[in-house]
Amino acid sequence: MLHRQLRNALEEIFGVEFLQEALGQPERAQWVLYERPEDFKRAVLGFQRLNYREEHQAYVATLEPDLGVALICALLDQDTRALVYELGLSYF
Repeated sequence: MLHRQLRNALEEIFGVEFLQEALGQPERAQWVLYERPEDFKRAVLGFQRLNYREEHQAYVATLEPDLGVALICALLDQDTRALVYELGLSYF
């Protein structure tokens, strides 16, 4: 149930099409985790500090697509989520 609610919220924030495309590219997300861990950290922390859907939508509109894919996959893709923990990049 929680996974479905999170997915629905992310669909509203990122858009259904971007979310589906992102989930089809876990290797792109994992590349970000390996190559740009500090950028990923900033993206997560920036996303986390917001409270309202409109704030999240405005934030992701300025986010690089690679970081958006990494953020989505870190939240919804099991393999990417496992890599986040393995690399010690869990900021959620």
